[in-house]
Amino acid sequence: MTRASFDKTAMLYNFVEKHIWEDYSSACDIINEYLTLEPEEKIIDVGGGTGLIGKVLRSKKQNDDIMVIDLSRSMLQKVKDPTLSVVQGDVTTFPLKDETFTLAILVNTLHHIYETKQQVALREVFRILKKQGRIFIIEIWHPNTFLSDLFIKIEKILVGKTHHLTADKMQLAIQDVGFHEIKVFFPKKYPYRYVTTAIK
Repeated sequence: MTRASFDKTAMLYNFVEKHIWEDYSSACDIINEYLTLEPEEKIIDVGGGTGLIGKVLRSKKQNDDIMVIDLSRSMLQKVKDPTLSVVQGDVTTFPLKDETFTLAILVNTLHHIYETKQQVALREVFRILKKQGRIFIIEIWHPNTFLSDLFIKIEKILVGKTHHLTADKMQLAIQDVGFHEIKVFFPKKYPYRYVTTAIK
């Protein structure tokens, strides 16, 4: 994951997500169906880019405190919702206090982090969550097919090499960090996506 690669794609990112890939639409559907927000939730969208997911979260709960954090300043400059707070920062070294948020959401974030740094990023998420805080992760699962291989190659050209975790490895990574009540499932409508939820 490099800031420069995402800075370069920021201009076209929203268009690609909304009109070419199904990442955005599937993530919206999954969030609306499987994520329940509690009253007075304090949310951080980790690797939230241009704020597309933050906007969805805002529409679910008008009074929520939502922060979007991303490595790329150019991506954050595309955040259109003025009610979202934005912070530029590396997910492996958050410039944030301990136990600040009640919910951390990561949509297609971890596979852009080097394998050696994924556990570090998850520990940082654990650190900034309050006790009983929740994590909600949507990731892409690529079976070994021509189309999935093509997608990975295109993604590598656009934003660099990706590092996908299988659902089993994700569960182990989340457990090793200290989360409990871990659930991993594949939404029926989106077999190439899986969701991981857990509690601190």
